[in-house]
Amino acid sequence: MTRDPTILYKKINDKQMKEQLTLLMRYLKIYFWTIFLTSTAIGIFLILFAPNLVIDPMIGARIESIAIFSLLGLIPLALWLYNKKIISATLPEDKNKQNTLIFKWFVIRFILIDSAFIFNLCVYSLTKNSSLLYGIGIAFMILLFLCKPNKKEISELIN
Repeated sequence: MTRDPTILYKKINDKQMKEQLTLLMRYLKIYFWTIFLTSTAIGIFLILFAPNLVIDPMIGARIESIAIFSLLGLIPLALWLYNKKIISATLPEDKNKQNTLIFKWFVIRFILIDSAFIFNLCVYSLTKNSSLLYGIGIAFMILLFLCKPNKKEISELIN
């Protein structure tokens, strides 16, 4: 009665994979919730307590169009870059390098969308144009639903 040594190796490897997955998920969740709650607090502060500044309507319209175009450009760019780079991150044999690539591109995607979110909040606090609230809401929903770390997605990337 001989034991197959590959079974033991697979059990150890599965245990290591689970540990790596939980560690990666912990770091992603800490990063996500810290930045997301900070951005939300900044947004609430800017909406409620922003000073009423008088801005030239032409300058205000230009700033608003820049804010909308930044939102329309950064969100698809961030999602496209993330998907493209995550596919290449699944190729390395070194699991530590793979985990750092996944974390890096998660952070880059989140920063791009969050910067568009905060920029639109700042422009709204200056101009008080309610049409910017739609873009702010879209960026908020994308941050909350598409950028939130998902254990199923990350485990599929690692395996």
